[in-house]
Amino acid sequence: MAILDSVKLRIGLADTVQDNLLNDLIDDATARVLTYINQDGIVNRTVPDAVTWVIKDIVVKMYNRIGDEGKTASGEGNVSNSWEAIDLSKYSDALDVYRESSQSRRPGMRFV
Repeated sequence: MAILDSVKLRIGLADTVQDNLLNDLIDDATARVLTYINQDGIVNRTVPDAVTWVIKDIVVKMYNRIGDEGKTASGEGNVSNSWEAIDLSKYSDALDVYRESSQSRRPGMRFV
């Protein structure tokens, strides 16, 4: 199942109205994971299939926060909400397996 279809299933969307937004969130989450895995996207430009669940999880969190960005806590009656930062270190057990070490790169200078 494609990431977009899986995210739509998780958040309960059946139409295509939100597809552009979801694809943008998927792109952002993918960039975050790639940056975490190898810091600059040069060594590995694709997310391993085994960790696409991380992207799905991040996208659902990002989607659910729309309209409440930056909220740290709120409450109404017996219901309270708080958002934690999207921190990839919580996924480190899965992502560190694919993380490229800077020591494994070719020596020399590189201009970015």
